[in-house]
Amino acid sequence: MENRMSSSDNFNLKNGLFFLPLGGVGEIGANCYLYCSNNSWIMIDLGVSFADEKFPGIDLLVPNLDFIDKIKDKLEAIIISHGHEDHAGAIPFYADKINCPIYATNFVYNLLLKKFKDYKISDKIKLKKIETNKILSLNEFEFSFLETTHSIPEPYAILIKTNYGNILHTADWKIDKNPIIGNSFNPSLFKKISEENLLALVGDSTNANVSGSSGSEKDVQEHLKNLFSRYDKRIVITCFSSNISRLQSIADAAKKNNRHVAVLGRSLKRMIETAIECGYLKNLTNIVSEDEIQYFSRENIVIICTGSQGEKKSALYRIAYNSHSNIYLEKGDLVIFSSKDIPGNEKSINNLKNLLIKKKIEIISNEDEFVHVSGHGSIEEIKKMYEWTRPVLSVPVHGEPIHLLEHEKIAKSCQVPYTKILENGSLLKIGPQKPEVINKIETGKMIVEGGKIYNSESDFIRQRIKYSYEGIIMITLIINKDLSINKDIIITHYGLPIANIEEFTSNFKINFIESYLKLEKNNNISENDDNIKHLCKKVIKKYCMNQYKRKPEVQTHIIRSK
Repeated sequence: MENRMSSSDNFNLKNGLFFLPLGGVGEIGANCYLYCSNNSWIMIDLGVSFADEKFPGIDLLVPNLDFIDKIKDKLEAIIISHGHEDHAGAIPFYADKINCPIYATNFVYNLLLKKFKDYKISDKIKLKKIETNKILSLNEFEFSFLETTHSIPEPYAILIKTNYGNILHTADWKIDKNPIIGNSFNPSLFKKISEENLLALVGDSTNANVSGSSGSEKDVQEHLKNLFSRYDKRIVITCFSSNISRLQSIADAAKKNNRHVAVLGRSLKRMIETAIECGYLKNLTNIVSEDEIQYFSRENIVIICTGSQGEKKSALYRIAYNSHSNIYLEKGDLVIFSSKDIPGNEKSINNLKNLLIKKKIEIISNEDEFVHVSGHGSIEEIKKMYEWTRPVLSVPVHGEPIHLLEHEKIAKSCQVPYTKILENGSLLKIGPQKPEVINKIETGKMIVEGGKIYNSESDFIRQRIKYSYEGIIMITLIINKDLSINKDIIITHYGLPIANIEEFTSNFKINFIESYLKLEKNNNISENDDNIKHLCKKVIKKYCMNQYKRKPEVQTHIIRSK
């Protein structure tokens, strides 16, 4: 029977094998998964997700790790499956909370080192490099790393061996027989898993509702070569900064068409620099700096930039709004969105596209031409994974509810005996005996503001949300020496449809002074500033509700004449 446990409860799991997602289940992003065997814990991934309109002015969310305080001494390590932001992006924000080692492959290791330097936290985190050809032993666990194919270098599924049985944590994967970067997908690695009996598969659900197979990055590269040849204007192309395979495809397509490549966006530049240091992105002889763009004719340049998700601080956003210092688009120029829309970002992306269209800029996305291929396996690939590994239990993760449900259907069609669809915070006992959810842990999201993390229920966030929906009115009152209200009342407002502030102020004066005089006569309201502020708020909110159906925040500043 499921219980509910708060972050203050003691936590002890001495017998059994358990799985606890803190992020990444029922959502895209913020991946954070805990495994426990005999009270020994490990975490796989610690990523970010995009904030939506629910949090005005906030770009990133991270998993709430309050639960970690209860198992801090028992958390052996954090293992990063690959370098995408939704799997590794939250680590710098938790530098003060993480006391255990973090294990990462060579590419992620170097990427994190750069981030730690930027955040000035290099001395706070114990970062260790994974030797992927060796078994990593940590107390109750043994980890083997199985190379897959994805859109970033060095993606690995993780085989977790315990005394209770083995678990395959697939992380992000697809089957690409002809990848741009890295080795081809090797099915034999996964066929061997079934020989030792696989207890559970915890698997990527991103494309569990997409029929067929995902396709190869090589095909995208060939199409980009053809696409570039059809245009004699400036080409701007946006993609995820961590999609190293796509960056290679774009650079090769540009070179084929005698175009140089410029890169805009800090995260893109960091990714490219790290990839080159680790031996990827070879033969990039056609790269030019941002300042050199002006020296090339429009038909001889391709600009790769951030902003595929409509982010307001991205390079493409600034270009679209004519606020970029070096780039200006002209009628007939081409902008290619070489990416998938992350659920929740559709409005921001469409707003950006519509602005570009109004400027007579041509737009191409994956709905128009083959400019993107997913880094995640589709239905037929997921079926193959189950046929190869034959797990006893399927636990879909890395997806919204619709993806998890479709993943479960695939597992059942492959005759997997048990399936479990979880929520973030569901404590699943995998073994021994029949798998069951035995507890519910409090989880949630923290917001990232100014490089620091705050609770999503923080007062300043509540205020920001209220202001954005209801508006704010600020009043300055002067109390005369005789305790009467000075006629010079100043009112300013934001976020309310007040067409005539003089009329609004006049109405407020009439209603407020009338109420003030009544209360002053009976209760001596003038002697207490808080009472006056309360009255201001009451009068304003009543008027605004009648006029605008809004309850604005009211702030009153009182000046007493001396």
